[in-house]
Amino acid sequence: MAVANDGVAEGESLGRVQLRSESGEIILVPKPSSNPNDPLNWSQGFKYYVAIITCFGMLMCTFLAAGPTVALVEIAMDFGGGPTADLATAIPLVAFFFTVSALTQGLGNLLWQPLINKYGKRPIYILSFSGYFATAIWSGASTSYDSELAARVLLGFFSGAGECLGPGTISDVFFLHERATAMSMYNFATGSGVSLGIIASGIITLNNSWRVIYWVGTILIGILLLLIIFTLPETAYNRNYDDEKDKDDIYENKKNPFRLSISIILDDDEKAQMTRYYEQSENKFGDAINEQTVLQEMDERVRRLEQAVLGDKRYSNLPRPTVQKKISYAKRLVVTSKERFTNESLWRMFIRPFVLILLPPIIWATLVMSVLIGFNVAISSSFANDFKIAYGFTAFQSGLCFFGAFVGGILGIPAGGPVGEWVANYFTIRNNGIREPEFRLPAIGISVLTAPLSLILYGVGLQYKMHFMVPVLGLSLLSFSGGQAINISFVYILDAYAPVAGEATITQLAFKSLIGFALSAYTNVWIAQQGQMMAFVEMGIITLFVLLLAVPLFVWGARLRRWSLGWRCVRFVDWDRGREGKGD
Repeated sequence: MAVANDGVAEGESLGRVQLRSESGEIILVPKPSSNPNDPLNWSQGFKYYVAIITCFGMLMCTFLAAGPTVALVEIAMDFGGGPTADLATAIPLVAFFFTVSALTQGLGNLLWQPLINKYGKRPIYILSFSGYFATAIWSGASTSYDSELAARVLLGFFSGAGECLGPGTISDVFFLHERATAMSMYNFATGSGVSLGIIASGIITLNNSWRVIYWVGTILIGILLLLIIFTLPETAYNRNYDDEKDKDDIYENKKNPFRLSISIILDDDEKAQMTRYYEQSENKFGDAINEQTVLQEMDERVRRLEQAVLGDKRYSNLPRPTVQKKISYAKRLVVTSKERFTNESLWRMFIRPFVLILLPPIIWATLVMSVLIGFNVAISSSFANDFKIAYGFTAFQSGLCFFGAFVGGILGIPAGGPVGEWVANYFTIRNNGIREPEFRLPAIGISVLTAPLSLILYGVGLQYKMHFMVPVLGLSLLSFSGGQAINISFVYILDAYAPVAGEATITQLAFKSLIGFALSAYTNVWIAQQGQMMAFVEMGIITLFVLLLAVPLFVWGARLRRWSLGWRCVRFVDWDRGREGKGD
């Protein structure tokens, strides 16, 4: 590939794919191999089972991440000295349990993702959820502040692996045109885990200690771990194309006198091209050509060539293609294998996220995730106390308020998945079947309206103690916007940087955690200085600005991607472009 003087590869097409043929048929991307063990060749039912297990895992990761916040006051009393505890001092200290675990959830992915790329997803699934299971028990049993803090730090680290395992697993088993719906399920699980965790935790605390929240979580994580061990095979796959190998060996061999015979075995696109040729020939020479007759004659020629090849001693012993058999159930469930899914060093994969964050599309997608999740974490870590002060709600009543957030998350699935896919398909058809990742971005216009409105409703409702449904509606719209906007931006990055989808994912997750941690940690000071209304209005303005950056990205994003790939720092951590056809 030639390189221009400015360092940008000419003809660079990263993220741009031919998704539809000239006849309008969907082209499978990535191309599946002929091996039945290839995850792309698994049955559609089993693919969705894998997606459901993945989503259940992500739901559980956020269940304990935010669920116990509903009992924030009770936890503060336990660790602050009992009923006489100084809650003004104890609540911020206990809230730190949840903000710090949100931080380690993201930063831990900087370690998890290189291991996933190298050794596959199944061993990391088992290792991380085993650690999550153990730290859930530890968190429920701790009686000292330092012990609980250490348990929550490690709980965040182990549970965070689900954030990078999920998108990678979905990319492994679904084709490009199917991913939006599967990814919307994943993002719904991420958001609804918070809502369901808080709702369930509120119900649990009606007649039980806050520690029972962890015991219930431990049981659910244990069930999930058993499902992973006994039903979830490895989804990473080193993909080889036998037909291309045969083509290199036989049909492109210049010494093969029959190598041109492959040129007359036509697929639909080639037949469409032939039809245009016939029409042009008819117009040029004035003689009608019967296409069907010509195709029949070509078919007869194929048969004669086959007979000639089979009758020639040089080709009589051509090996028959081996029929691949499905591997056994036992072999599918080995914890790890000797197979490696990339030849890259762990060190290069570790430092790559620190460079990828410089790419404009990834910066934007990270900011989208940061503001929507960061402000959500800030609300989740203090809402129980806010609703108690404003409305005198118990932990159970505050937890019920998150039913609205749960409903908002459900509605975010079609808005972020099928609607986003429909918008992308619309622009793809207009672009003669060529898919650009930016074609998804106009769908984010829905969240441009709902996300700022959600924060304003929440802040204004609490400030003026309006009917409790006003802040509840804010929570609902924020959950909807998170599911919709994050899914659009997330799948956009997976499409745009498919060969390094894993590293692009953890780049977002890690830096989202840093930015989100700073936002959530500063929120209490922010509210104290500005008041509920002004603080949340300012948050809404920040969110609006970030989401509106989708407009210049839609217009100039493709140029930005190709231009930024020529930067010296990006070339320093350049990746094997062939990895897109493998497991990652």
